[in-house]
Amino acid sequence: MPRIEYEDIISGQGRLKKDIFTKKSDKNGIEFEAGDSLFGKLRPYLQKWLLPDFRGIAVGDWWVLRPNKMDSRFIYSIIQSSKYQTVANLSAGTKMPRSDWKVVSSTYFAIPIDKEEQVKIGTFFQKINQTIALHQRKLISLRRLKKAFLQLLFPQNGETVPRLRFTNFVSPWEQRKLEEVSKRVRGNDGRMDLPTLTISARNGWLDQRERFSGNIAGNEQKNYTLLKKGELSYNHGNSKSAKYGTIFTLRTYEEALVPRVYHSFKTTQEASSDFIEYMFATKRPDRELRKLVSSGARMDGLLNINYNDFVGIKIILPSIEEQIRISGFLRNLDHTIALHHEQIDKLIKLKNAYLKMMFI
Repeated sequence: MPRIEYEDIISGQGRLKKDIFTKKSDKNGIEFEAGDSLFGKLRPYLQKWLLPDFRGIAVGDWWVLRPNKMDSRFIYSIIQSSKYQTVANLSAGTKMPRSDWKVVSSTYFAIPIDKEEQVKIGTFFQKINQTIALHQRKLISLRRLKKAFLQLLFPQNGETVPRLRFTNFVSPWEQRKLEEVSKRVRGNDGRMDLPTLTISARNGWLDQRERFSGNIAGNEQKNYTLLKKGELSYNHGNSKSAKYGTIFTLRTYEEALVPRVYHSFKTTQEASSDFIEYMFATKRPDRELRKLVSSGARMDGLLNINYNDFVGIKIILPSIEEQIRISGFLRNLDHTIALHHEQIDKLIKLKNAYLKMMFI
């Protein structure tokens, strides 16, 4: 029978990450039936739960909750409710906390006596879950589509023509140095009341108050760089998703203050800032950036790449018209991705609100 382990389930979503029927495993665990609710008791705040429609074996720290004259979907909804989550997180242990069955099993949960009401409530939340899952699958597909376009719309290393091109563009791309199509941006005009931002390799520009629950600039803020809309910053910090740093264009603010350690710049009329951002997203420039890293990351996590060396890297550019066409297409795709992400967030908030209202 298929084995389900902790890493197979997406936290808080009740969905499998992979096809567990193709996974080879002979690990022991607790056998479950279709309609049983699985709840991960290890680190309950991770919200590992599942309502499987097949038989299998739960490997590891799971509770298998089998309905006793109850609707299975209603039981599954209960374990996602705020009251259940509260008592499940009254756990024993510190490093490896586990939900305490004595606490959870002795807690009273109000349930409708009428089985038909249980079914309606369970079905209602099942439909919300299915709608969320649908948007999540679309989001994954769109992200994969963008990744594919990033590879097709930009030439491979050593080539001068992309594999996929818009109509009427036929000229080969030209190799340039980044410094030939950019100018450095640094310093500020003394205004300290502007938004103070930081770069996340995965999410782009974020307000420091949102990411760190407060402004972490401190006294250093007076040395921050004033960045204007359409200008770019290169965060030469090493991360799992961006080994050689990442670049983002400022679009959501007219002006903002950004860390001085970032290499900030603006493009000339020969280059589109959006195009430069997407070009770096392809990871093509990584080969050039790799040559500049003399050693590992510094104590502050930044790569040893100074500004002059950074803008001295070679890049390959088409005409400004083709740059605008490519970046416009990818920007529209990003907008669609953002809309699906917002829809998912709204549905999750709606579901949580209903969980609070429909369970006592």
